[in-house]
Amino acid sequence: MKETESALQTIELLKQYKSAKTKAKKDSILKKIDKTDEYVSLLLEQNIAPEELITKITKAISLDKYRPKNLPFILFAMDKDLDYINGDFDTFDQKLNHMVKNKENPEKIREEFKTGITNIYMLAKQFSADWMRRLSNHKDLVDTARKVEKENLVDAKKHWVNNKKTAKNYRETRIIVAYNKLFNALTKDFCNDHDCIIDTKLVKDWTTSDKKPYDLSVSGFQSRSYSLKIPKSTPEAKIKKIKEDFIKNYENHPNSRKESSIRINFRDFAYNNKPENLFYVLMSVFAHEMHHALDFQQPRQGALGPQIEQIDEKIYVTRQQNQRAYYASATEISSYIIQQELLNQLKKTRF
Repeated sequence: MKETESALQTIELLKQYKSAKTKAKKDSILKKIDKTDEYVSLLLEQNIAPEELITKITKAISLDKYRPKNLPFILFAMDKDLDYINGDFDTFDQKLNHMVKNKENPEKIREEFKTGITNIYMLAKQFSADWMRRLSNHKDLVDTARKVEKENLVDAKKHWVNNKKTAKNYRETRIIVAYNKLFNALTKDFCNDHDCIIDTKLVKDWTTSDKKPYDLSVSGFQSRSYSLKIPKSTPEAKIKKIKEDFIKNYENHPNSRKESSIRINFRDFAYNNKPENLFYVLMSVFAHEMHHALDFQQPRQGALGPQIEQIDEKIYVTRQQNQRAYYASATEISSYIIQQELLNQLKKTRF
């Protein structure tokens, strides 16, 4: 259930709670509210009037486009600055903001991220449901990938170990081609949903990949870039000036657009997972990397929100540089939770 739908349901329950005549009836409705939004039931128990909650939640629904998705809906509704919100950055984690300004230890800032992404588990369920829907829309490509995988992966490990290059490449290539058709279709749907630009490929390994990660120990990665988009009607003299300005400040240039490239190492997964689990693992890792791209290109639509995404990017380190700091990164925490949720859903439904 989407959070706005849940909020509307909560409003109806609050109206029932407000008009209930007996304690038994109120307690019964309170249990329903607790299932819909436990924060709301806690506020009622703290003697916050139901009419106040109804007013604030209604207001929050009208301002939902400005809510960082990492912020639970009811906390947004109860924000002391709710009446003044009219833009993306009107809702901040003030403590986190001060920590960055004071240049506190990145380790302490990463610890503070945990309080800023409390909504991740609910969002992971929503994102996972979206991926299941997209996969269902491309069942033909899913079936083809799984069929080709089953036909060609059985002896692939043996051929690889024995270094029989011709057989190995033939078997791997068929699987990779099938998966890339599925990845491309899913990427197109994802980008239509979120207005982003992503190029995705399953590659044999890093030695043959057109793009390589800084840390060759990873099995998948997302690289970020900026490109220049100039309207066709722009005069030639102005194009030169735009390009010069873009080079000087490409991140903030008005004609700049963000792009992502995602590469996933087939061999890392094919030779370290049971064949029957390969589809589940590849799809969940694919989603993991896609949500890194979403955090970069459209942070409001991801699990982090603009503030945390920008801070996280400034202090981000690779797993090779510092494994502990890497796993404490906000974008890694959220992507791993989404990855695990989708993996569980795929196995549960035996997709």
